[in-house]
Amino acid sequence: MKHRVLICDTVDVASLGLPEDFDVDYVPRITPEELLARVPDYEVLVVRSRTKIDSRVIEKATKLKLIARPGTGLDNIDLRAANARGIEVVNSPEALVEAVSEHVVALMLALARSIPSADASTRSGQWQKDRFTGLELKGKTVGVAGMGRIGRRVGEIAKVLGMSVLGYDIIEIGKDVLASIGCTMVDMDTLFSSSDFITLHVPLTAESRHLVDSRRLSLMKKGAFIINTSRGEVVDEVALAQALRDGTIAGAALDVFEKEPPDRGILDAPNLIATPHIAGQTSDAQRMAITVTGTKIVQFFQQRR
Repeated sequence: MKHRVLICDTVDVASLGLPEDFDVDYVPRITPEELLARVPDYEVLVVRSRTKIDSRVIEKATKLKLIARPGTGLDNIDLRAANARGIEVVNSPEALVEAVSEHVVALMLALARSIPSADASTRSGQWQKDRFTGLELKGKTVGVAGMGRIGRRVGEIAKVLGMSVLGYDIIEIGKDVLASIGCTMVDMDTLFSSSDFITLHVPLTAESRHLVDSRRLSLMKKGAFIINTSRGEVVDEVALAQALRDGTIAGAALDVFEKEPPDRGILDAPNLIATPHIAGQTSDAQRMAITVTGTKIVQFFQQRR
């Protein structure tokens, strides 16, 4: 008997590599109403960030055994409801580590050298060489809030670039890991007050929502920059926009926003670099995320035999 799989978002089905004992239906633009109607027939749901698996879907999913999410975030899945029904949830955060980490470093460099503004100025016919005196990353301090896979990799790259690394996490990080990247763990307020660049790598929870608020922004050095590639709601965008307008901080780079696409309020702030949630959007990372997810789906059913 075949295991029925419903793919609800855009995925390279071939890269999942599911064998013949899986019957796959690919409906990448499925609506919430269609999902509620169809979900009772499936053992596996594959979703990206677009599709919301809430308690209503879980309640209807009488045959569901597994929810698979190529990528990192799980905030579009009601994990409590899934757990209560004994439905396992898997994702593939390991696949996006390099892509996201490189994007963070690219944003750090773009902020330090005003690359987007310099490009726009030159294309407009101006030659403002004196305006764009930048900073070197070497010798600066990067504060990494969240020392998971991506935070650690950012620290590794920063060390190679000659930066000092400060870290913060709510869990204890092994001394060998910290030593390998020369990272000193500090409390969050110290990280904000001591860093030249701050990069956020924390999950979205009730505690982390608006982790970066007006108070924390006020702790930052006037010449410091903040980067967010984690979840948009971690940053209070109203407070950030005000800090940028007031010159409280030197600049910010956001790949994620409280609302996506974002409102003009944050986009109109000065000294902001904005990218459309593409930190993990490399062909290499996307292919690996899907392949890893497919492997985990197959392993799940093999272990249940």
